[in-house]
Amino acid sequence: MIMSFSKEFMMFFSYLILLNLGWLMMYNSNAISNSFFGLDILSWFMILLTLWIITLMLLSSQGYKISNYFYQKFCFVLMLMMILLFFTFSSSDLLSFYIFFEGSLIPIYLLIVGWGYQPERLQAGIYLLLYTIFASLPLLISIFYTSKFLGGYNFSLLNSTFSTPFWINMWFFFSIFAFLVKLPAFYVHLWLPKAHVEAPVAGSMMLAGVLLKLGCYGMMRFMGFFHGKVIFMSSILISLGLLGGLAVSFICLRQVDLKALIAYSSVSHMGLALGGLGSWGLWGYSSCLYTCVAHGLCSSGLFFLSGVIYERSGSRSMFINKGLLEMMPSMSFWWFMYCIGNMAAPVVLNLVGELGLLGSILSFSLYSMILLMFFSFMGACYSLYLFSSTQHGQFYSGLRSLSDGVLREYLILFLHFFPLLFLILEVDFMTY
Repeated sequence: MIMSFSKEFMMFFSYLILLNLGWLMMYNSNAISNSFFGLDILSWFMILLTLWIITLMLLSSQGYKISNYFYQKFCFVLMLMMILLFFTFSSSDLLSFYIFFEGSLIPIYLLIVGWGYQPERLQAGIYLLLYTIFASLPLLISIFYTSKFLGGYNFSLLNSTFSTPFWINMWFFFSIFAFLVKLPAFYVHLWLPKAHVEAPVAGSMMLAGVLLKLGCYGMMRFMGFFHGKVIFMSSILISLGLLGGLAVSFICLRQVDLKALIAYSSVSHMGLALGGLGSWGLWGYSSCLYTCVAHGLCSSGLFFLSGVIYERSGSRSMFINKGLLEMMPSMSFWWFMYCIGNMAAPVVLNLVGELGLLGSILSFSLYSMILLMFFSFMGACYSLYLFSSTQHGQFYSGLRSLSDGVLREYLILFLHFFPLLFLILEVDFMTY
């Protein structure tokens, strides 16, 4: 069987593709600015990323259709997630943004608990809910106070200037704490590896591809409100991002579970994005958008690759999944491409994003150069560790044979990598 799709599957997939193309054609500054939802280039890119990842999630979950594993419910959850994320990214006022921001937890929780692998998925779902709900209360209080201060919830009001209260730092921290958990920043990141390990392939793709980007998106929206006041917190944000990301890089090197390693590498990359945002420069701001898009596609592709191996061997352990270069040679090419993307090597969009973030952090403080050198080095270390551990070595004798990829899998990997490769040529239109 190379590729067998039912009529309903192909119809649903075709609708999603048309939706992607229609949204892509909407890239017109007049159409976006006059839109009812109040979209800008940041919202447009995040919604495009959401539609693209959900289309690939549907394509990667064809096994549920074949085995009839609650497939209609799965499609419903995907549509619910797409609608909630669309409204989150296109909301033009604070309160509706908060409602949809928290509402996006529901479909990912359903995915983890309903289609996860081990019984521990219940614990992972509780972790996810507790961390994010605990952090969302300060954000809600901050939103209510902001509306009282400004006289409304609209985002356009957030650009108005105001006299600095003496507790501006506390207000700023309250506003972004929920986004730090969603990012996730170090110290509040423990829900992510647990959720990734227990989630199905589609759930991991959504978590890595879009839901982590909600944290960056929220911070980029709220930081504009505080204008230059962000500089009072810059040293804390940059230190948290860099030191936390560096610590997580070392944790990556002792992982034996494929999904856990990729999940921790996501935390490390998001740490660098947090540092770039904290430095509060145009480079850091725009490069954070590049990194969000690039990491969303690259990390989602890596999780899909780990899912491909899990379907064949029944294990995510690196001790069992070795020597795949000999057994799945065509897949090894994609492993290589996504691993170099993960370490931000040429010729992928990750390179542009990380270079801009490095420049932005260095412009804030040259002393951070030492940390950034270690950061880049460790990024290469765990990416090479991931590649060499799975592709080289003696394969486990208990595995008689692993079939190479099928056409559907190559299509998904190509559709992940195609934007990564070609968006590097068009980074100028992402910075309007």
